[in-house]
Amino acid sequence: MSLTKVDFFDLRYDHRQKAPVLFLKDMEKELYLPIWIGELEASSIELAVDNKIPPRPLTHDLMSSILGQLGVHISKVVIDRLESSTYFAKLFLDSDGRTIEVDCRPTDAIAMALRQNVKIFVSEDLMCNIKFVELSAEQSEDEEDGESVAQEIASEEAMELDSSPETFKQFLRQISPSDFRDN
Repeated sequence: MSLTKVDFFDLRYDHRQKAPVLFLKDMEKELYLPIWIGELEASSIELAVDNKIPPRPLTHDLMSSILGQLGVHISKVVIDRLESSTYFAKLFLDSDGRTIEVDCRPTDAIAMALRQNVKIFVSEDLMCNIKFVELSAEQSEDEEDGESVAQEIASEEAMELDSSPETFKQFLRQISPSDFRDN
């Protein structure tokens, strides 16, 4: 399986779906993968991004501590597939010279990766089949004609937006998880 390295980009809130959206960024192609997540997962990821340590260990902090005490290290995180609008991921653990793959939710994998400064990858097959958001210097003709970003995604056309923060914010206000599903 070919993999593409991505980095955590940002955590936003989708007011239409009333859910946080995690964005991963493909550093080479300037593409952004949105993943709608739960409030608790968003809180854990936000703590890791801000390098904040809670007064008592939360689940991901506890797991990191347990793995460290056992001498097990996370070597990488891979988001490898999408099934019925649900992403799947794997933690790759190194223990005594052997690699162990552990199935997990992408949010848990990302929360762990951020805490331990571990690389995050997305399957190239997934990247080729998912509707990523591409930011560029020009707006698409459809957008200039008044077609909404959500309609453009639904029609499976390539999306190009002005790379200004305001345009990106406008885009984020208009998208929903259903925009990324196959009809």
